[in-house]
Amino acid sequence: MIKIQKNKPPYFPSLLRRRLKGWLLIFFLVIGFYLLVFKLRNSAFFQKKDRINLVIHNQQMFFYSLGLSDNINYFISFYPDLEIIVPGGYGRYRLGALAKLAGLEKDPDLLGKTYSFMTSSFLDYFFYPDTGLDQTQVEFGKTRREFYLPRFSEIFFAKSNAGLLDRLYIYSQFLGKTKSKFKLTDKIPINNQGNRAIFLPGDFYKSYQGLFYQESYRKEKQNVQIVYTKSYLTAQIISQILEGEGIRVVDLNQESLTNKKCEVVEDDRDFSQTALAISRFLRCRLSIGETQAYDIILKLGEVEEKWEVE
Repeated sequence: MIKIQKNKPPYFPSLLRRRLKGWLLIFFLVIGFYLLVFKLRNSAFFQKKDRINLVIHNQQMFFYSLGLSDNINYFISFYPDLEIIVPGGYGRYRLGALAKLAGLEKDPDLLGKTYSFMTSSFLDYFFYPDTGLDQTQVEFGKTRREFYLPRFSEIFFAKSNAGLLDRLYIYSQFLGKTKSKFKLTDKIPINNQGNRAIFLPGDFYKSYQGLFYQESYRKEKQNVQIVYTKSYLTAQIISQILEGEGIRVVDLNQESLTNKKCEVVEDDRDFSQTALAISRFLRCRLSIGETQAYDIILKLGEVEEKWEVE
């Protein structure tokens, strides 16, 4: 009997299949390489900053400003019952409830923006409990700890906006440091209203302006105009943060902006370190354009609402 062979269904040629796998592998390698380069470019290690500002936010709250070029370090201790204004239109909150608020709003950046507002500085990194912001307990307490160095677990296992490379770099900056290596800020400006202690960021700015600045921004001597649409107070707060970093703000101007995107405008394709720093901190687009009598124009756009303090 003659067996009739049935035609086998067509199949994808093995050569094409191998090529497809190869192209997919190259694609994912390119994406991975791009993401790695992006993270490295935004890492404190590769930015070669003059100073790193960071916060440990836990049962107690500690602010550190580490001088990478001048070896001058600062330490400030805050406490949970201290009341502060949270940027973004949230009004006044106790510092011990800030992480809980950030969890409920699903916005960890509230921590960074609040401490930047409090200290008039670019806060580079913040570390908070690894239980998750939505499960974080509200902290209470009126006492300030005199001095504290962060533990290994708080740098490497806490939640943070810092990547692994940043954590390694930050931890290395604390190795070998003792209390004697830090200048301690013993007094913080407070308005006592009965049992309430309200932090005064404006007074803090006046008392401590220039402590946490970046020398490279001062050397560039770029002047900045800030353009806002609604709130002069919000523009003034952002101005104080820039000034605290050593960036000279010479004008606040109110205009009606059709483009709601935040922009950092400079008239040169080779953007200055100052323009790059403002863009990174506020997450604004860099643009080339006419700046008239100014070196840099910062158009707040949507950032104005995110930093609202009224």
